[in-house]
Amino acid sequence: MNTRQALYLEITGIIAAAIMAILCGFVVILFSSHQPMEAISSLLGGPLSGAFNIGTILNKAVPLIFTGLALSVVFQSGVFSMGAEGQLYVGAFVGSLVAVYVHGLSAWIMVPMVLISAMIGGALYGAIPGWLKTRWNANEIVTTLMMNFVAILTTSYLVNNVFKDPASGGYARMHYVGDGARLGKIFAGFPAHYGVIVALLTAVVIYLFMYKTRSGYELRLVGKNSRFADYGGISTKRVVIMSVMISGALAGLAGIVEILGVHGTYKDNFSSGLGFDGIIIALLARNHPIGVVAVSLFYAYLQVGATQMQVGSDMPRELAIVIQVMLVLFVSSQAIFTYLKQKFALRQKAVK
Repeated sequence: MNTRQALYLEITGIIAAAIMAILCGFVVILFSSHQPMEAISSLLGGPLSGAFNIGTILNKAVPLIFTGLALSVVFQSGVFSMGAEGQLYVGAFVGSLVAVYVHGLSAWIMVPMVLISAMIGGALYGAIPGWLKTRWNANEIVTTLMMNFVAILTTSYLVNNVFKDPASGGYARMHYVGDGARLGKIFAGFPAHYGVIVALLTAVVIYLFMYKTRSGYELRLVGKNSRFADYGGISTKRVVIMSVMISGALAGLAGIVEILGVHGTYKDNFSSGLGFDGIIIALLARNHPIGVVAVSLFYAYLQVGATQMQVGSDMPRELAIVIQVMLVLFVSSQAIFTYLKQKFALRQKAVK
C-alpha cells in the first residue's frame, strides 16, 4: 500500500466517523426533542443560511487551525504536549503589549511585528518544558499542564492589576488595540477577518515544512523511532526543542489573531479552551496540516449549527459536545481504520 492509498483510507475513515457521530446526534435529538425535524434542519442548514453565519464559521475555525497545527507538529515529534493553552495566553499577552504600547508605525509594519512578537512569546514559553524533557527527561504531559495554569494565572494577575485599562471599570482587560494593528474584515458586510488568510497560509507553510524539508523529515523520524534517528546522526534533543518551540509559536499566533481579529483587546480568560480543542483537532486530523484545516472547519460548523439549533428548536447547543465526543471516540478507536485497510488489502489480493 503506497502513501497515497494510505492517506485515502485515513480520509475515508475520518469521514465515516464524522457521519456516524452526526447520526448519533440525530438519535439523541429524536429521543430528546419535541421538534426533531426543526432541530436537525437548524443544525445542518443553519450554519450555511447566510453570510454572517458562514463568516462566523471561518472566524471560529481560525484559532482551531492554529492550535491544531501547533499540536500536530509537536505530536509528530513524539512529544505529547498539553501546553498549547498556556502558550496561547502568553503569546496573546506579549503580542497585545506590543500592539498597545508601540505607536507610530504603518499597519504593514505593525501587524507583522505584533504577530512575530506573539510567536516569540509562545515559542520561548513552549521551550521550557522541551528543555526540561531533554535535560532531565521530565514528563511533558505533567510539565505542560502545570505551565498552563502558571501562564493563565500570571497573565490574569497582570491584566487585572499592572496593565489594566483604567477605563474598563470592573472588567479585566488592556487598552483597546489601535486600528493600525487590527485584522480587519476581508469584505464589507462579511464578518470573516484576515486571520482566515493567515491561518490558511500557515497551514500551507507547515505542510511544506513537515513534508518537503529536511528538518521536517528529521522531526517526523524522531517521532516514529528516536533510536533509529540517533543512530542516523540526528540530534533528538535539538529536534524536540525545535518542535515544542514551533508548537508554542503557532499557539501564540492563535491567541494574538483571536485578539486582533475578534476581541480588539486582551481580555482576562478570553480563551474557551482553544488549546485543548487543538489536541482533539490534531488527533482527528491524524496530525496532517491539511486535515487540521478540514477538521477545524467541521468543528466550527458544528458550533455554529448548535447555536442555530438552540434558537430554532427546543434542543440546547450542548448537543454539539455530544457529537464532538462521539467523533473523538470513533476516530480514536482504530477499528474503523483497521477494517478499511483489511478490506483494501483483500481487494488488492483478489485483483492479483
